[in-house]
Amino acid sequence: MTVDIKQQSFWQIEKIPAFGPLPGDVQANTAIVGAGLCGLLCAYFLYRKGVENIVIIDADEPCGGVTAGTTAKITSQHGLIYAKLLKGLGKERTLQYLAANESAIQHYGEIITREMIDCDFTPCSAWVYTTDENQIAAIEDEAHTVQRFGVEAEFSTDTELPFAVKGAVRFAHQARFHPLKFARHICAVLARAGCRIYTGTKATAAEAGIVYTDKGKIRAKHIISCTHYPFIDKHSLLFARIYQDRSYVAALKGAGAMRDMYLDCADGGLSFRPQKDTDGGDMILFGAYDHKTGHENKELHYEGLLRDARRFYPQGRAAYMWSAQDCMTHDGIPYIGRYNSAGENIYLATGFNKWGMTSGMAAADILSDMIAVGRSDFEDAFRLDRGDAGLQAGSFAKTAADIAGNFLSHLIPPVKPVCTHMGCAVKWNNDESTWDCTCHGSRFDAAGNVISGPALKPLGRPDDIEPS
Repeated sequence: MTVDIKQQSFWQIEKIPAFGPLPGDVQANTAIVGAGLCGLLCAYFLYRKGVENIVIIDADEPCGGVTAGTTAKITSQHGLIYAKLLKGLGKERTLQYLAANESAIQHYGEIITREMIDCDFTPCSAWVYTTDENQIAAIEDEAHTVQRFGVEAEFSTDTELPFAVKGAVRFAHQARFHPLKFARHICAVLARAGCRIYTGTKATAAEAGIVYTDKGKIRAKHIISCTHYPFIDKHSLLFARIYQDRSYVAALKGAGAMRDMYLDCADGGLSFRPQKDTDGGDMILFGAYDHKTGHENKELHYEGLLRDARRFYPQGRAAYMWSAQDCMTHDGIPYIGRYNSAGENIYLATGFNKWGMTSGMAAADILSDMIAVGRSDFEDAFRLDRGDAGLQAGSFAKTAADIAGNFLSHLIPPVKPVCTHMGCAVKWNNDESTWDCTCHGSRFDAAGNVISGPALKPLGRPDDIEPS
C-alpha cells in the first residue's frame, strides 16, 4: 500500500466560515457552550421551536473537535446494545432509547430536505458482525430483540466485507453523510435567524443564570453544555461516570466500492463505511484500535491500521488518516437532561459512546423540548440521575480501579507530568506526540499546552517534560 497521507480528517477539507470571539458581557435566553454538531443542532431546534436570543460559544472553531473526527454514521444501531438494555432497563426505557435514535435519523432527512443541504446524505444499512463463533448467539439475540420492537432487521452471513463472517445483524433505513458540509449550512441558517456564534471563547465555569468565559460573562435563562467532556463536572462526580476512548481511521482510495456500514461487535474491532472523495471516486473509511485514552502501548496504532488495510485491500492506498476521541458511559447510554446539581436550568449532553452524529441529534431534540415545551417523551432513558447499576457495575468497577491506580502513580518516583484536571498521571502518545491523561482523557501537546479537556490549565514545568 503506497502512502501519501494527509494527517487530517477528510471532513476538514470543508471549511466553516470563521466567527469572532465574545465581545464582552452579553445576555441571552439560551447560552450553548460547545459549537460541535450537537450544540449547533440544539440551537437549530430551539430556533425552530420559537426560542429567540440564542448564543453559542466555543474555544475553537465550529465542529473542529469530535465532529471533525467522526466516521459520520447516522444510525440507531450502536453495537449489540438492545438485548442488553432490555434486560437492564426494561421494555419502556429501551423503547425510548430506540425511538430517540430512530427519530434522529428521520430528523436528518427532514432538515436536509427543508434547508436544501448538499452533504452527501446517503440512505444505507448498518451491520454489526462477528468472526467469532462464540458471538453468534449474541448477534441472533440482538436481531430478534429489535425485530420485536418493529425495527426492520435481519440476521445474515452475506456481507460486502473482504472476509467471511460468522454472523451479522443488519438494520435497514440508516444513513451516512458529510458532517462538516451539513454543519456549514446549519451555521448559515442560524446566522440568518439571529443566533450569535462566538469562537475563540473558553467557558471556565457556570452557575444558574451565568456562564463565565475568558472573554466575559453570558447571562442566560437556560444554559446547555455540549462540550464533549463537561466543563462543569465536579458537582455530580461525572468524572467518575464517564471516560474517554481513542480510535483511528484511514480513508482508503482504490479499495473498491462499498454500499453499507459495518462494525465488529468485539471491543476495538474493525469499522468500515464508504465515502466519495472530492473527485467523486470511491473511498472506504477503515477504523480500528480503540483504546482508553492515555492507555498507550508501544505499538503505533496508525502503523497497525495501515498494516491491516494492506491485508484486506492490497490494491488500496491511504489518502487521509485521523483519530477521534469519544466520551463513554458505563451503561452505553448518553447523559442528556437537566444538570440539577450544577444549578437551575442547566442542561447537559455528553457520553455519546462513539455515536455522536445520531446521539447529538437526539440530544438536540430532547433538550430543546425540555426548554421550549417543558418535557421530552424520551428524557427518562437519558437522565443524569438514572440508576441501572446492573448495566454499569462491571465497567464502573474496572474504570474506577484504573483511575485510582493512575491517580496514585504520579506520587511514586520518578516524578512524571500530572494532569492539571485532577492530578492523574499522563502518558506520552507516540502516534500523535501528545501527553494523554490516563484517567479522564485530557490531552496536551509536547510543550504541555491543553489540546482538549476537561483540563483547563497547561501541564506544569514544561521545560522538565520529556517523552517517556
